[in-house]
Amino acid sequence: MCGIAGILYFDNKSGVEQALLDRMTGSLAHRGPDDRGTFIDGNVGLGFCRLSIIDLSQAGHQPMFNEDRTVYIICNGEIYNFHELRPKLEDKGHIFKSKTDIEVILHAYEEYGTDCLEHIDGMFSFAIWDSRKRQLFLARDRFGIKPLHYYHKNGIFAFGSEIKAILTIPHVSKDMDNQALWNYFSLMQVPAPQTIYKDIRKFLPSQAMVIKENGSHREWQYWDIKIGEDNSKKEHEWIEELNILFENSIKSQLVADVPIGCFLSGGVDSSAIVAFATRIKQEPVKTYSISFIDDGEEFDESPMQKIIADRFKTDHHEIRVKPDMLNAVDLLIKECDEPFAVPSAVGLYFVSKLASKEVKVVLSGDGGDELFAGYVTRYDRDRLFDWSRLLPANAKKALKHMSQLIPIEASKNSSLRKMRYFLEFSSMTDVERYICMLGIYSLESKMTIFNRDFLNEIDKDMINDYYFNAWNDFKLNKLNKRLYYDIKTSLSDEMLTKMDRCTSMVSIEGRVPFLDRKFAECAMKIPIEFKYSHNNGKKIFKKLIKGLVPEDILCSRKQGFNVPVNSWLAKDHGDISYNKNLFNIEYINKLRKIYTSNNKRFGYHFWILKCFSVWENLQKT
Repeated sequence: MCGIAGILYFDNKSGVEQALLDRMTGSLAHRGPDDRGTFIDGNVGLGFCRLSIIDLSQAGHQPMFNEDRTVYIICNGEIYNFHELRPKLEDKGHIFKSKTDIEVILHAYEEYGTDCLEHIDGMFSFAIWDSRKRQLFLARDRFGIKPLHYYHKNGIFAFGSEIKAILTIPHVSKDMDNQALWNYFSLMQVPAPQTIYKDIRKFLPSQAMVIKENGSHREWQYWDIKIGEDNSKKEHEWIEELNILFENSIKSQLVADVPIGCFLSGGVDSSAIVAFATRIKQEPVKTYSISFIDDGEEFDESPMQKIIADRFKTDHHEIRVKPDMLNAVDLLIKECDEPFAVPSAVGLYFVSKLASKEVKVVLSGDGGDELFAGYVTRYDRDRLFDWSRLLPANAKKALKHMSQLIPIEASKNSSLRKMRYFLEFSSMTDVERYICMLGIYSLESKMTIFNRDFLNEIDKDMINDYYFNAWNDFKLNKLNKRLYYDIKTSLSDEMLTKMDRCTSMVSIEGRVPFLDRKFAECAMKIPIEFKYSHNNGKKIFKKLIKGLVPEDILCSRKQGFNVPVNSWLAKDHGDISYNKNLFNIEYINKLRKIYTSNNKRFGYHFWILKCFSVWENLQKT
C-alpha cells in the first residue's frame, strides 16, 4: 500500500512548484508512512509515499529511475511475478540496484515500452515519466485492485491514488456531478469512470494512458477477462488445475519482508485462504475477525470464525464492536473523498485497525463470489423473472403503471409490498433489474426521493453503460454475463475500493489471492454447471477445498463482515440533514416515520442518505 501523485503542465514554460507537489504527496501520507519522495523535471512532478513491504532498505526509495536517469517510476502495489521477470531482463543487459518488485516495471518499460503491461502480473497503479519522449505513461491493474484518479483540464494533467491529492491543486473545481450522485443512489458507490466531482475521473480496471507534453493523449484497455466455457475437461481436471493455481497464488502473495496475516470472516473464501496459507507456511497464520455485540446471531459470525481458527491453530485475534460506531462513517467518507455507502466497510475498517497492530499485509477473500457464482440469492431471485423477457413492451408498460399505483411506503401490508416489487421487477429489462438487485434504490424510488429540478438535469437511464453496452454482444448464458458485469464493476467499484480504503486508513496493505491473473482466467473458463445450481453457488470451489475446510463452513450461508445497519440507525438517524435543492423532503419524512416505527424497513435507504450527508458536510470544512 503506497500513495502516488503527480502533475504535468502542458505549457512547458510553467514549472512545477515543490510546495504544490509536497501538498499533493502529503495528503497521501497515511498510505505510505515509511518514506516519501518527489521528482521535478520542469513542467512535470512526481510524488510518492511508501509503505515498505519488499526490500525495506533505502534502495526501494521512489521515484525510482533507470541507469541513465531518463525514465522515472512511482508505483502503488505489488508485482507478484517479479522473480520470474527479473532474470529475463538481466539477461537482456538491464542492471538492477534494488531487490524490489517495482524496479522490474521500470526495466520492463525500457525493454518493451507500453507493452510491458502484457508481462506484468500483480496489483498496481503506476506512472512512468519518460524524459526522452516527454510523456507520462499510467496504468491500473487488470481488476482495479489499486485506485488511480485523474484530472485533465485547463492545460493540466494531474493524478493521484486518492482524489484528495488532486483537490490540493488550486482552481480544481469541487462542483458535484449530478449524474454520479444519481448512480450512487443506485449502487451505494460512484461507479468508474465517474467520481462525485465533475472534473475528476477514475481509471477503469486494465486502463492505460499516455499523455504527451503537448496535451495530446491516448488511452486503451490492455486486457479483458475472457469468459468462454471450455467443455473439453471433466470436473476433476478443473479441480486439479484450480488447486495448483490457487496454491501458486497464495504462495506468491505471501512474499513480503514484513509480517503477514489473513482476514477471517468465517465464510468459504477466507477460510480457504487460511487453509492454504497454513499449509504453505507450515506455521500458525495470524487471523483477524470482527463480530458485533447485542445485535443477535445474524451479525455474530464468531462461531464459524472459531471453527477455522481452531482447525488450523491460527494466531487468532477478534474485535467485538458495539453498535455505536457511526463515528467510523465520518472517517471512511473522508478517506474515500466521495459518498460510499457499502455498510460492510465499517466492519472492515475496525478489523483492519486490529490487524495493523501486528502486521503490514493482510490477505482477503475478495473475488471468490464473482469468479465462482457465490451470490446465489441474487441469481435465484433474478431467475424468477426470466419469463418477463417474453412480454411485449406494452405489457411491461402496463405492469409498471400498476406497480406505481401501490405506494412504495405501503409497508404495513407485506402482501401489497411484495406485489409492488413483483410488478416493478417484471416490467424491467434484464439490465435494469440486475442493477436494481445490486443496490437499494430502484428507479422509481429514486424518481420519488429527488426533487423535480434535480431530475430534470440528469439522464435517468444512464448508469454504468461502459460494460452494459456490450451485454448483448456476448454469446454467453445469462449467468456468465452477470459474472462478467460483477467482475468489471461492483468488484472494483465496491469490494476492492472498500478493501483499499479501509486498509490504507490504517497503513496496511490488502492482497486478494482470488484475483491472481492465471487463477481468475482459469476460473472463468469453467462451465457454469460446475459452479452453480439453484440455491448452491461455488460448487466446484467447495469440492476443491472439501476435506481441507470443515464441512460446517462449506454448508454455511454466505458470510462477510456484515454490519447491523438498522440497529445503528435506529439510534442515530435523526441527525441526518437533507439538501432541499436535491431531495424531496416531504417523501423522506414519510420514510422516516415508517423507519421510526419499524427500523427493519428503509434502514439501508437512510444509510445511503447518511453517507451522502456526511460527504456533503465535509465539503463545507
